Amino acid sequence: MKDMSKKIFEKENQAEVSNNPRHQNKSLTQLVSLSLIGGNRKNEYKSIELKNNYTSISSRPLVFCKPEPKLKTQTAPSPQKLSPVKPKQVETQSNELCKLINNYSEPILDYYLDLNSQTPKNCLSNHTVSANLRAKMVDWMVEVLTSYKCKDQTFFLAVKLMDSYLSKTQQKHIPQDLHLVGVTTMFMACKFEEIYPVKLQVVHEKIAHKKLTKDEIKEKETNILTTLDFSLVGITVLDVITIVLSILNMNQQLYQITLYLAKLALYDYEFVNNHTYVQIACAALIVSTKIVEQIDQSLSSEVVIPLIVSTLKIENSDAMEAANKLLNVAKGFDKQYPNLENLKKFSKFQLSDILKTQP
Repeated sequence: MKDMSKKIFEKENQAEVSNNPRHQNKSLTQLVSLSLIGGNRKNEYKSIELKNNYTSISSRPLVFCKPEPKLKTQTAPSPQKLSPVKPKQVETQSNELCKLINNYSEPILDYYLDLNSQTPKNCLSNHTVSANLRAKMVDWMVEVLTSYKCKDQTFFLAVKLMDSYLSKTQQKHIPQDLHLVGVTTMFMACKFEEIYPVKLQVVHEKIAHKKLTKDEIKEKETNILTTLDFSLVGITVLDVITIVLSILNMNQQLYQITLYLAKLALYDYEFVNNHTYVQIACAALIVSTKIVEQIDQSLSSEVVIPLIVSTLKIENSDAMEAANKLLNVAKGFDKQYPNLENLKKFSKFQLSDILKTQP
């Protein structure tokens, strides 16, 4: 009897050792040149400094598995492993997305072009608010909405609501009123775009720092909605950029740089006042194409830029004029707005050190 119990004890120890995880085997900014848009490729001038590359590679997450339970005398069946997604399934999903883009992108773009006439104009003409103060509000919107992890579309909608309201309201605003207008339009844009919008209590305490009461914010929201006739549906610069990059299948190459230029363009009141949202989007796409061409030699601006212009149905001369003006705004941004740092702070790269200029 003792011999039998001894053999069973030895078998149990062997099973524990064989299934112990410890005994298993373990496996282990650069400066680039940017040619003059619409000019000779040989005439170049220094342009941008990239903090990071325009493409990002996401690292595969680590997978931590629980060790198998210890086995005594009987061998437990191994658990069934879930089969990974097959390549055919991935291809099918991408093909379905391509079909959706091919079927609906052009009608959506045509709808955007029809709404292009609604771009707000002369938003400061009836007020004593200066263009520099408006630029400070736009810069503050970048900081606030990025800090609260809001979508990029929320920022573009907030700026559009602010400009649209100031252009349509009969009430004259002084510089002290812009704070309430900016806070309220950010609050409205969050409710329109975000799944989990910023709450009024947070807006009152954290964003407005209790300088604006809840009743003031709600009253201003009612005033803005009434002035706009409750019409918040329209287009933004980002809407146009997104649909064009989807049609051209160039989202990965151009999106981040184009997004930065589009945000930068909204700072300059004169540029925004003289161009529609479609023209601003076209200018940002053209400039970003010239920038990326210096990094990725496989991208040819001579091929891509005509596609952008034809897709947006803009005259080539108008597109090039807008692109050159946007480039000049980017070159002089640091001098014109020396204290506005939030766009650089919250962007993945920045335009700087433009050494030469040509008209």
